[in-house]
Amino acid sequence: MLAYISGTLVHSCAEYIIVENQGIGYKIFIPPGLQAVLPLKGEEVKVYTYLYVKEDKILLFGFYQHDDVALFELLLTVSGIGPRGAFSVLGSMPAANFYLSVINEDVDNLIRIPGIGKKTAKRIILELKEKISSLRKEINEMTGAQEKQQDIFQELNEALASLGYGPKESVEAVSYIENEGHSEKSLEEVLRLALKYLAGL
Repeated sequence: MLAYISGTLVHSCAEYIIVENQGIGYKIFIPPGLQAVLPLKGEEVKVYTYLYVKEDKILLFGFYQHDDVALFELLLTVSGIGPRGAFSVLGSMPAANFYLSVINEDVDNLIRIPGIGKKTAKRIILELKEKISSLRKEINEMTGAQEKQQDIFQELNEALASLGYGPKESVEAVSYIENEGHSEKSLEEVLRLALKYLAGL
């Protein structure tokens, strides 16, 4: 509903910010660490948003990058993970690192996230690995094009877009895969390599 909000930053603290746009002040909850990269009060800011609606709660969550919104939405699909748990993940590691940890079933890396124990880490892997690894199938089902075989780079672009990465990051990742001679690998393998590359930027 609200993809992002641009306006004047009028208040900032560790838990939330207030952004004024056309005379309206939006209270936006933010993940740990985001306050440190925000501009000074009185300056213009652009925040990607997610409108959270549950029973009697309507909250607005804000993120510095679009791929963080995609990860936040994905985390909310995991049983037992709410906004607070999702924020803990976002405040602890870049989205690409998280996706890599899930694909590689790296429990040790996930339990470094505050509030995530071994049991929760295994549940995250169980519930998200297939979603992350089979993005092409899901995209094809939505577009009705299961029978059409697409080029691996197009598949990778679509997969990265579904994870919230923009065209610039996708082009860089595809160039890296092509230059390193990995284009013959499976989508899951090139996605893993692309996320590893993006995590190092």
